[in-house]
Amino acid sequence: MSRPSSTNSFSAKLSLSPVTIAQCSFEQAFEQTARAGFTGIGLRYDRFERYLQEGGSVAQVRRWLRHFGLRINEAAFLAEWQFHGGLPLVSLRQRNGGAAERAVPLLKRLHAFLAHCEQFECANVTAVPALRETGDLDIAAQEFGKLCDLARPYGVRLCLEFMGIAPQIGNLRSAEQLVARAGRSNGGLMIDTFLFHQGGSQPADIAGVPIEHVFSVQLADAKPKPREELNMLEDRLFPGEGVAPVQQIVDALIERGYNGWWTVELFNPDYAAAPAESIAASAFAAASRLFGRQPSQATV
Repeated sequence: MSRPSSTNSFSAKLSLSPVTIAQCSFEQAFEQTARAGFTGIGLRYDRFERYLQEGGSVAQVRRWLRHFGLRINEAAFLAEWQFHGGLPLVSLRQRNGGAAERAVPLLKRLHAFLAHCEQFECANVTAVPALRETGDLDIAAQEFGKLCDLARPYGVRLCLEFMGIAPQIGNLRSAEQLVARAGRSNGGLMIDTFLFHQGGSQPADIAGVPIEHVFSVQLADAKPKPREELNMLEDRLFPGEGVAPVQQIVDALIERGYNGWWTVELFNPDYAAAPAESIAASAFAAASRLFGRQPSQATV
């Protein structure tokens, strides 16, 4: 696919997931994100919960957002809802069968999560598909629809993040099928460029998806390994520095009219061992190059 001429003048809303600078404290991540030049920051809800338990407050987070000129553009994550009645785990990847997984405590924690999203005016929440089970796609769509209905009163949209390792919702086409069957206006897609590559999706597949179904995009490249050997929590690289078709995905989305957030999310142990300031700056520079512009580092 040829790069669209509009890319050179495209003004991208760039965000950083705090997992990219996991060596920072919850508080430090805001400053480092802003200093690098980003205007958005993701919310990892488990880290936020720990911050609250240690005496932090929603009001203080709001003050940081104002001071650093940031907004929370996405919150992560909901999992294990598929084939579990649409009732998710919050910030946990696997069930263990304990009392906390009964309907009442699950709903209580979900509503607390959604209420905090509303307080931060965060519209996008990541929903992860089943990583072990398969089943009836119509049931999965009903459950996704139920989750969307629970989120709607809070002004929240559910972003289905198809995972390359998921046995059923592992690529763009299968994710779009689920979203279309659910038929909820606040239910759409998250495209993570690493997972897009890992699951074997192709940039040409984007043409088959209504662009209004794409709610959010995460940017990460992949190490030069066979796709089946990639580890999503270890093998991510700065966008444009690996073998995933990141530039082609970006160009295809812009050509289709996507104008939402682009969030750099990098799980990489080597990056976690480096200075956070350097990693955040490199992430911003790499993301900026995708849109044909030279990065200019912000001052705070």
